[in-house]
Amino acid sequence: MTTALIYVRQSRHKDTERTVSPEVQENACRSLPAVAVCDSIEVYSDLDVSGGKLKGRARFLALLERIQGSSVAVVACYDQSRAFRNTQDALTFYALMEKRPDIKVAFVHGRFDRTPAGEFTYTAMAAAHSMERRMTGEKIRAAYAYRNAQGAATGPAPYGYRRTTRGTLEVVEPAASVVRRVFQDYATGMWSARSLAARLNDEGIVKGSRHGLGWLPDTLVDILRNPAYVGKTYSVSRRRREGELIRAEWPAIVDEGLFVRVQATLKTNAPGPGGAPRHDYVFSRLLVCASCGRLMRAMTDHNRVYYLCRRDLVTRCGRQAVREEALLPWASFLFERLDSREGYEAARAATGRVRTLPGTLERIEDSLKRLKSLYVRGLMPQDEFERELAHFERLRAELAARATPPAPTIKLEGLSAAWKRGNSVERRKLLLKFFARFYVRDGRIDHYVPRADRVDEVEGLVSLATGGQPEVEVLAPIPQTGRSDFIAKSGAGGI
Repeated sequence: MTTALIYVRQSRHKDTERTVSPEVQENACRSLPAVAVCDSIEVYSDLDVSGGKLKGRARFLALLERIQGSSVAVVACYDQSRAFRNTQDALTFYALMEKRPDIKVAFVHGRFDRTPAGEFTYTAMAAAHSMERRMTGEKIRAAYAYRNAQGAATGPAPYGYRRTTRGTLEVVEPAASVVRRVFQDYATGMWSARSLAARLNDEGIVKGSRHGLGWLPDTLVDILRNPAYVGKTYSVSRRRREGELIRAEWPAIVDEGLFVRVQATLKTNAPGPGGAPRHDYVFSRLLVCASCGRLMRAMTDHNRVYYLCRRDLVTRCGRQAVREEALLPWASFLFERLDSREGYEAARAATGRVRTLPGTLERIEDSLKRLKSLYVRGLMPQDEFERELAHFERLRAELAARATPPAPTIKLEGLSAAWKRGNSVERRKLLLKFFARFYVRDGRIDHYVPRADRVDEVEGLVSLATGGQPEVEVLAPIPQTGRSDFIAKSGAGGI
């Protein structure tokens, strides 16, 4: 069973744009001989996303994870620039594919060649695409800088405004009334951003969001800090709040006196020196709700730390808030096992073994069969067939003879003691040495995601700590809040 992965990306997905549409990219990739002979095809699409960085390209990151699967035979893309417009990311992908010689990389326009000459060409193309992207970006920034200095409207329209056909902003009701009410209520000091967000969601007031979210505390804080609502903007960048505050070309929604009072309240409620106390959390940005798939948020109430699904304020995910003390035994159990003398010696032995990707030789054999099939069917010229055949036969021999183990990267001595005496920040750093995410279900950790660069090592260590089990099972009482709607309505529950 072989699988082809197709990646499609377009920076601006508009039917009126004269660019290669996602449909054209996908169909062209499906027509590639290497893709056509696969048993199944999976398509990964990132639309309205730049290729200049990996941030925001969720589907490409999912493709990289899928490459670890045993059945992947081909990765296809329309051309190299669809996958990357950043030299560093392009070279990182090339290095990954060198470690996976059993996977063929196919472009509709261009080719992926693992030879020294092919690597040079690939690198040169990556640099050219990166230069083109940066030069285009400089021209766009220059145009935006001029308009920003004039007080013109650039970037997305803030909530309560809409863009006119002339490119300016105009006030739109009833959204503008919501903005005024938010400013007025927050200025009283009786409402926090969290409680205001909860009320707006309870009232069913819709906020446009491409991510499907309703009102969140962070969203309201951004509105309350935005000088656009008093008819002002920044001379360099409104989004980054750079430059001097100048008069904007659009009308105000709230008066300046109210805006000043709100800024004073925000400063009082803000975490850090002179404001509300700042809290550090052990599992900050590490927990994911297994029910809805979103990051959970941390908060402190009556000196107890809780983690709540981010969608509790939006669609009422329905899951109870989880106390931090219910999650700590999971890590304590793991680190104690690894820090014992027997666990430490066994871990050293395990991390020193050869960790060849399971099924690598089998996938190379499948690639050879597919290669011969393409040649027999007349879909591959003889010179290319002979070159690819020699390449895979050489790789097969190298893998069969390989015996040098990688060195362990995680220091285990003193791990349990460091966890027990560590504060929240230090404990979080320990977790980050092993894990990227934890999925929470029914008040406890359901499963983990290891760090991408230590997958085999972490999975091996967890298996050792649990006696061969893939997950950590800790039989401990699970404190619960007893309420699924645990949301601070006022006070310290958010600025």
